[in-house]
Amino acid sequence: MNQPKAFGAFVKRGDHTFRTSAYIQWGESEKSIGSCLLLNPGSADFNKINPDLREKLNTTNKANGEIKTDPTMGQLIKLVDGINSSNQVIEGRFHIYNLFSLQDASANSAICKFETLVKNKEYDLNESLVSINELQVQPWILLGWSLKRHGNWGNLNEIKKRWKMQIAESKIPSFGKQDRISKDYYHPNPRNPTHKPIILKELIDLYAKI
Repeated sequence: MNQPKAFGAFVKRGDHTFRTSAYIQWGESEKSIGSCLLLNPGSADFNKINPDLREKLNTTNKANGEIKTDPTMGQLIKLVDGINSSNQVIEGRFHIYNLFSLQDASANSAICKFETLVKNKEYDLNESLVSINELQVQPWILLGWSLKRHGNWGNLNEIKKRWKMQIAESKIPSFGKQDRISKDYYHPNPRNPTHKPIILKELIDLYAKI
């Protein structure tokens, strides 16, 4: 069986770690099979898969390689499996993009740190924004940056706008479960375990309509 693996690239600046890119790989092909845009990376577990990655990051402030698939990646793997027919061999890469690259398992904490870093000019607002050319390589993109909102999160609102403009200009198909009031998109991996299969089916149904 073609078991997917996860890969990531990281940089360390001061007390903060940033995951600058990530993808899930099926087989050997580098062709994109899809992508998603989420809020930010959670906490990477290097030690069980690639213990040298942590040491390299701490000594050189840069590292890239195989990482453990986290629960969100596990849900994304199920999504890709659900989108593809059962007799189809999946080959290629699923790219994971984020509104910002700061690692933090707590969404609220991550957003507050992100807002402060941008305000203090320690983080470029466009750092995680990819080019239109890169987006056009993606056959589709899932939007799922969560419903987190606060009146003081101006930079978060701005980067959402810039991503939306970039995606619109690239003209690639996009989908996601959208909240009717806020117009934000539900995260594909909800905390409540009973909600996981529900949103997974909803996302697969939404994909079928693009």
